[in-house]
Amino acid sequence: MIIMKKTKFPGLSRIEKSPDIPTLVMNQVIELISQGKLKIGEKLPSEQEMTGLFGISRISLREAMKLLEAKGYIESRDRKGKYVRSLTDNVKSSIEDLISVDHEKIWELLAVRRLIDSEAAYLAARNVSKEQKKRFTTLIERIEAIGSENVLTSKEGGKLYSDFFDILADSTRNTIFVHLRETIAHVLTGAFPYSRKKLSRVDNTSNQIVSQLAKIIEAVDRRDADAAKALTIEHIDFIEKSLRRALKEEE
Repeated sequence: MIIMKKTKFPGLSRIEKSPDIPTLVMNQVIELISQGKLKIGEKLPSEQEMTGLFGISRISLREAMKLLEAKGYIESRDRKGKYVRSLTDNVKSSIEDLISVDHEKIWELLAVRRLIDSEAAYLAARNVSKEQKKRFTTLIERIEAIGSENVLTSKEGGKLYSDFFDILADSTRNTIFVHLRETIAHVLTGAFPYSRKKLSRVDNTSNQIVSQLAKIIEAVDRRDADAAKALTIEHIDFIEKSLRRALKEEE
């Protein structure tokens, strides 16, 4: 007898006899994604676990996985298993292509960040949990460990900067913000990677960025939504101003 391990996805439930089992399975997985219980990049339970949880055959499960992949909700990663995709993955390539052709589009991208990230900060201040506050604290500790002056120049620093806004989006408790943030992060690091290098040439930029992030965290921690939003807008404005300055100095 096979003993099933306890899954961390309690939202999955057994499927009763039905003429369209794959669709019912697909809908349960989509529901977990929409609720944020399955997050971007997270691995789905194994085939053995899922057939046991749903009480269905492997054939039905595989058909459900094919439906989820076709709709863009999940992806296969070699033999590592199935992973949740961003709902906006299909938008990524077109944005990246646009920026690669016209680098001036970075200003339009920053304008989008100004709207999305500031609203995320506003909602985060209203909905942040104790666990998310701890994640912010841990992030700041990691930044202090590598040195705030190295955030722009090191690979880890760039990841920590991106992680900050991922936590901010997650703190909104709004799954749409999480997916939008994942797309913005992908475009920033993939389509315009040299921006951090250019910003690092402007004196004290890295330290100022860390100070700005710390102030946003403080506003979120004290649940001051208006201040969190305003501080985030100031941060994006600073990024744009510094980047324009760096590019101008190269002319």
